[in-house]
Amino acid sequence: MLSQSNPTVLDESFIINQLTEYFSKIRIVDGSIDKDALLKELKEYYHKKFSQPEYSHAEYEFIDLFCGAGGLSVGLEQEGFRPIIATDKDRSAILTYRFNRPWLTDENIIHEDIRKLVHQDIFPHVPLIVGGPTCQGFSVVNKHKKENDERNELYKFYVHSVDQSKPDIFLMENVEGILRLYDEIEEDFHAIGYITCTPLVLNAKDFGFPQSRKRAFILGINNRYSEIAGDLYRVFSQTINAHLNEYHFTLGDAILDLPAITAKTAKNATYTESRQWGYTFGGFIDAQSRYARLVNRGLPERLPLLNHRSKFNNDRDIQIFSLLRPGEKSDAESIQEINPYKNRADIFRDKFDKLLADEPCKAITAHMYYDCNMYIHPTQARGLSPREAARVQGFPDDYLFLGSPNEWYRQIGNAVSPLMARVLADGLKQVLERINRA
Repeated sequence: MLSQSNPTVLDESFIINQLTEYFSKIRIVDGSIDKDALLKELKEYYHKKFSQPEYSHAEYEFIDLFCGAGGLSVGLEQEGFRPIIATDKDRSAILTYRFNRPWLTDENIIHEDIRKLVHQDIFPHVPLIVGGPTCQGFSVVNKHKKENDERNELYKFYVHSVDQSKPDIFLMENVEGILRLYDEIEEDFHAIGYITCTPLVLNAKDFGFPQSRKRAFILGINNRYSEIAGDLYRVFSQTINAHLNEYHFTLGDAILDLPAITAKTAKNATYTESRQWGYTFGGFIDAQSRYARLVNRGLPERLPLLNHRSKFNNDRDIQIFSLLRPGEKSDAESIQEINPYKNRADIFRDKFDKLLADEPCKAITAHMYYDCNMYIHPTQARGLSPREAARVQGFPDDYLFLGSPNEWYRQIGNAVSPLMARVLADGLKQVLERINRA
């Protein structure tokens, strides 16, 4: 069984090594940034941040399965929870997860397919297990679904992990399509001694967050608390519902305070950066908008500008981005002469989609790994940057994504919204407090 991490011991060498390695790759073509000075300032920033007392305190510990880049963990941490173990098979996501949690070690952040872990005695008892089994097999945007997609069975390994740890409660997150298997899921958890409550299907925009993103959440309660299970579910659902319409943020609220950049026009230049195209490390900004203060709760106003850089686009696509008006898609009359998909409008109506600043954004997804044509900035002729996508999701501005620039998009799109995770964490905390009073 793994030893639990000590949040008072920070592995700053990991942060320094990752920053140094990444800075060595970057080429600033216009000389607009002093890399040495900025690297020093970032090291000082993260040293100061993670030396704060709050990083050694937690009301409850938890395990995050299928953790990805850590969106669910962010929201829980902001509400007083602390992860002691996290698992995922995506190497770049694991690097991101660990960089932003230097109190965890390689032993406690496990880069492995969960199917290879369930027969090892590694998961200690904790009050809470959370996680979202890989969901593409259930996704409504998956055009090539398979009835027996092996990804549909990954939740069973979540079940095995819960059986090993025996937490008081668990929370499983997934796309709404997983509920087609709910009867089977309910039986599997019942067999290991857990009551599963009626799933909650929640949309981030209903809470006033700046995207339309619907997900299903299944709360499980250990049979030890069967006599109060109904009360626990009411506490959970009522706490969450109390946050409905708490805010009223739009896409513009989330991103328009970030520096303007243009689409990258240099081919095969992954680590080439400039003031025009944006930067992996863009110095520091004052994040003072109301939305920025929400996602950066507890952080200083002056924060590093990270992962805010554009993807490469050819001249034709940049022209299309310029011609489209906010709200227009591939069938817009203004682009038909140059639209490469005009003869397949029935299939590719959304291939180009210019977003509206005064409405919530469409759901941020991992498809941005391939291109951002479906996420065209409302006022600039380019796709959303990874930082803008992260803003929409609700990640703090100083949350650094590692791996390749395309992998940043995948990590952000696969993550649970930290803002939604914060709402869920409030409900989970109320449930655990009620259990402790029993």
